Amino acid sequence: HTAIMLADGLQGTHLYVLYEGYGYSVSSLYSLGFVAGALSSPLIGPIVDNIGRKKAAMLYCCLEIMINYLELFPIFAGLITSRIIGGITTNLLFTVFESWLVSEHRRRGFEEEKLEIILRDSTIVSNSAAIVSGYLAHCLASSFGPVGPFQGAVVLTGLALILVGAIWNENYGSSSNKTTTWRSNMAGAYKTIVSDSKILRIGLIQGLSEGSLQTFVFLWSPALRAFARSSPKDVIFLDGDGEPAYGLIFGAFMACGVVGGFVEPYARKALTRLTTINKHENSDAATVSNSKSESENNDSCDHGELKPVAVDFLCTLCYLSCACLFMTPFLLNKTSPYSFLACVGAFLVYELMVGLYMPCEGVIRSIYMPNESICSLMTMLRVIVNVAVALGVISTNYVPFTSAFAALSVMMVVAAILQISLISRHELVELFDHFTTKKWWSTVKETSNHTPCKEKSA
Repeated sequence: HTAIMLADGLQGTHLYVLYEGYGYSVSSLYSLGFVAGALSSPLIGPIVDNIGRKKAAMLYCCLEIMINYLELFPIFAGLITSRIIGGITTNLLFTVFESWLVSEHRRRGFEEEKLEIILRDSTIVSNSAAIVSGYLAHCLASSFGPVGPFQGAVVLTGLALILVGAIWNENYGSSSNKTTTWRSNMAGAYKTIVSDSKILRIGLIQGLSEGSLQTFVFLWSPALRAFARSSPKDVIFLDGDGEPAYGLIFGAFMACGVVGGFVEPYARKALTRLTTINKHENSDAATVSNSKSESENNDSCDHGELKPVAVDFLCTLCYLSCACLFMTPFLLNKTSPYSFLACVGAFLVYELMVGLYMPCEGVIRSIYMPNESICSLMTMLRVIVNVAVALGVISTNYVPFTSAFAALSVMMVVAAILQISLISRHELVELFDHFTTKKWWSTVKETSNHTPCKEKSA
């Protein structure tokens, strides 16, 4: 996973600069990959669940090696082929590795609450690898030009291919190997999405959040370049020519993501304390209601205080914060000498928020999505991501990048509204009463002074 993230980070830092240097339309080539991803998303997951996640990961590595090799040459047909295949490999990257991890974790009988820790550590490792890749990309680009990072990506992806083939075990979407066809997997995933409104909403939420992130990956380079024109030349994050130091900035982004990953469990625990309602508050409720509440509290204890409500609130707060940060380029004056640093600062905080909410999104998927078809569900729902990114990137041909950032802000507000809708009305009413009557402060003090779970009687 570390090798894969290093390779992915290398090609991400200089993609815009490379295509612009070749003299081709950056937005058209970039959006082409997501159009291909949208068309292939419904098919990729069911096929992966059927053929096995290890084989799919090895296929991803082989395709990525071919893609990065094609990027080395300014041949338009080769770049088109690279972007089309890249749309397929992006779907594989964001589904195969996580679905393999979740299935292998459960197959080996590990504790379920440890899955959140693994997902958090995965985010930290990914961002740490990206920090290194940012510096490595800066060095390779200085020595070999814009194609240098892509040459490095070929080597690292080859290493990942060897590691996956040597140490991974195979697992499938079904508990029994290869008992279903890809058509039945796709049909089952579609029925699950249609019949369960929560899974559909999760798909929309994470489609909007990841779509915003992928569009941001395209927009941050031209945005910083525009603001750098009026910035003093000796400002941090600018190179000797007055251009943004893309590799170093990318590494700083990922460093913020690492910080967010480390902070996530503490933020979630804090929100768990704030959203915990003492049973004494509802002592006048019906016996059935009390029994249900006690059962839910016991279930929360059994899962290491992992409360879906707390995770939902944390995601909502992060999405709203991202919406505010995306408005920064829209509100800044391009002629101000301070705009460049202000924009970089906003982008760094945004990456911190990404590090916070990405582990939470993984936890939400593991809670609501069935293990046997998680890869099928994730890839089918990635249609939303690919369509959102393709539309967002293509729109930059017709609207200024500042307006595109404003649109991303709106997308994150919609994601926050959908996220809070996952909490039932009954829970929201209880929480509203909990906070408005100031009972939450006594809960915080009580949970701070006592262990979170009492021992169950025999």
